[in-house]
Amino acid sequence: MSLQRHDELSAHGILPEPALLFAGKKTDTHPLRGLISNGPYSHDLGFPVQVRLAYLAPAGRMNRIESIVGEMQNKAQVREAPNYYFEYPGFENVFRIPLVPAKDGLKFSPPDECAHLAQAQDGEGLVRMLVHTIGSTRAKRGSFDVLMLYLPPEWEKAFTYEGFNLHDRLKALIAPLGIPVQVMNETVFSRICRAQAMWGITVALYAKTGGIPWKLADFDRDEAYIGLSYAMRKHGDGMEYSTCCSQIFDPDGTGFEFVAYDTREFETDKKGNPYLSYQEMMSVLSRSLLLYQNGHYAHVPRKIFVHKSTCFTEEEIQGALDAFGSKTEVELIQIIRGTEWYGLKVDPPPKIDPSQSRRPKARPAWYPLDRGSYLPLSETECLLWTQGSVSGVNAQQGNRTVFKEAVFKPTPNPILLRRWSGVGGWHDTCSSVFSLTKCDWNNNTLYKTLPATLVYSQRFANVVKGTPDIVDDVYDYRFFM
Repeated sequence: MSLQRHDELSAHGILPEPALLFAGKKTDTHPLRGLISNGPYSHDLGFPVQVRLAYLAPAGRMNRIESIVGEMQNKAQVREAPNYYFEYPGFENVFRIPLVPAKDGLKFSPPDECAHLAQAQDGEGLVRMLVHTIGSTRAKRGSFDVLMLYLPPEWEKAFTYEGFNLHDRLKALIAPLGIPVQVMNETVFSRICRAQAMWGITVALYAKTGGIPWKLADFDRDEAYIGLSYAMRKHGDGMEYSTCCSQIFDPDGTGFEFVAYDTREFETDKKGNPYLSYQEMMSVLSRSLLLYQNGHYAHVPRKIFVHKSTCFTEEEIQGALDAFGSKTEVELIQIIRGTEWYGLKVDPPPKIDPSQSRRPKARPAWYPLDRGSYLPLSETECLLWTQGSVSGVNAQQGNRTVFKEAVFKPTPNPILLRRWSGVGGWHDTCSSVFSLTKCDWNNNTLYKTLPATLVYSQRFANVVKGTPDIVDDVYDYRFFM
């Protein structure tokens, strides 16, 4: 489906690229440029003061981690996507704190048995062995901030296979230990553009240490956002459960706590998507609200947005409304990716030459729709382009736009927002979703297609699928990055 005529878009709008806040209360629309120019937001708060590392690698392979850590301390040139990536200037120049390599007492190796378990494709056995080794580092937890774990290519048979993902399983089992882990495999060494590789790993390291790289510059402190995702699984008794993964997000740099809640009262559609009963939805969202209040002196936000990828049933709607009470405005938004809609940007026709009889026609522009364009379809549906042309971020030619998906998707699709509760225009709703596409700290580029509410909750749900032991408890998302 396409929208061809400009006069058909009378209700459309274009949101400005969200500004991010860095040290010194300085702002920038580009996260990497903002870090280079100003330093991370939490630098003004006085934490962290350093990033101390510990290493875990098979015997004889410790040099792989040492090589990466050495790279992180030096400059790296941009070799791919130079229009929106910036030269990496070295860890200390970016984050304004030292990166402390591991000393001999903080270098650990797992048992040699790990190699045999990997060759036998025994991922569960390999994970148990690694978790045991990581657990043994707790005696020295006060001497390091992040554990760097290297997985060699000889172990690849045990990385992923049907029903198992080593990374997710490992993260789930070590989360209760309270040890942030940066997992690396040979992929990080094969990246042609070393600047991209360094940006990705160092921003994540800084966040795992408790730092806040950036936060949104403009947001309503009296609003909060909840992301819901589900993990379907069976217990040993044969009963099927729907685990609802809920996170309440605060753009002020908090909102990294998750709760996974086993629900037994639910129905599924033909695709296996679960829908909760009134009581279960109220319980899930009440827990999320409690998380928010615990971090905000028992304050209840004036407005809460709840995001999920499936529709809201009548029972879910009523349960959500009753969870927050009449004093809180609740907007329930279904966010659908991969729509069949597309839009073309058309340049206006050139000025009419009186000497010519034929009227000049408008032509497609060289660049796609602006990122941030939105088009209301009705009171309950709206298209939002979270991909598209971005102005003011070009690293080479500041006056030119950037369309970072151009190679893979010449014409970007919008996401569809479907509102199941809430009233009013679409500008504020679209603006909140749009801003949250820049709040993922496990990211080294301009933005994500989906808001952080869904990115984080879906990530957590994937982890929960393989690890039922972590339900009904609260976890910091940083342990799953």
